[in-house]
Amino acid sequence: MSCPAHALAVSRRFLVAEDVNLIRELVRRLRKQEPRRVLQVVDIGAGSGTTALSVFAEASDRVLVRTIDHDAQALAYSKLAVSNIGRLRDWRGFVGDSARSIFERGGQDIDLLLVDAEHTYKAVLADLAAWLPLLRDSGFVWVHDYGDSLQALGVRTSPGVKRAVNELVRKRELSVVKIAGLGWAGRRYVEQEERVDADLGPGRKRTTR
Repeated sequence: MSCPAHALAVSRRFLVAEDVNLIRELVRRLRKQEPRRVLQVVDIGAGSGTTALSVFAEASDRVLVRTIDHDAQALAYSKLAVSNIGRLRDWRGFVGDSARSIFERGGQDIDLLLVDAEHTYKAVLADLAAWLPLLRDSGFVWVHDYGDSLQALGVRTSPGVKRAVNELVRKRELSVVKIAGLGWAGRRYVEQEERVDADLGPGRKRTTR
């Protein structure tokens, strides 16, 4: 289903339609897990606001997106895009890394971490090292520019992104959920124990958080 995020992806060409669809799918899954929870989303890299709009396309309420960028102008573009769809009440913009202290101080675990900032190996590792510990066991992380280049659309990916993500998968710090478009989606790797539980049924797995 087309949405403002799809339109922005076409006009700005930072994301492709499959990227928008994957983010929307992750939000749907989170909402299904905990329908009443206010979803906490951290959006690293403002771009043109396409990632934030992708979240809002699936969450009409009970969500807060915090977009983080070192470029104030990029944040202004993102704010305008969010304003154009009437969702500023559900969005906050931060220059630099100041948003991280909110979670450390308030204990609000992150449900969805979107990483689309500097696309170098070291930068991606640094972003994930800083934010993954604050991701809920049931949460998702999405990393952009992991997939193969789409030359026909003029979109090129960065090998450092794939190298960083694959390294964390090998180290069992991340586990893959789905790859689509130029994005990689996964979860923070958590050791799980088989247990029989009344509400889960035999043979199902439950994490501690």
